[in-house]
Amino acid sequence: MKTLTLGATLMLLGTFTLGMSATIDEQISAIETATTTQERVRLVNEFKTTLSTMSAQERAVAIDQLRSTMQTDGEQVQTRTQTRERSRLNQMDETQLMQQNQIRNQNQVGSQYMQQNAGGSSKFMNKR
Repeated sequence: MKTLTLGATLMLLGTFTLGMSATIDEQISAIETATTTQERVRLVNEFKTTLSTMSAQERAVAIDQLRSTMQTDGEQVQTRTQTRERSRLNQMDETQLMQQNQIRNQNQVGSQYMQQNAGGSSKFMNKR
């Protein structure tokens, strides 16, 4: 009888663990695909509640699984952020270069105008 009870308990525990494993995968997947911050927070809180019902070993495995998934997402976000930053800096460099060219062109046109007017007025003044 004792062996039967122990066997039934182990089978029940194994089924529970397999069920939790599927639930953990589903919860992590839902956290990854959450569209809003509020939804993501709610799902993480549900995940924490699930973790609180697990044994220490199961909890460690589930947390490692979540971390590896989130780390991949974090790296993708970091890459996108770095790409945006590089693009923004390139645009700033291009804008600065265009402004410098405009200033240079304006100075050049201004100098040419001054030279033309200075030469023209002296000729006009000499004729009188």
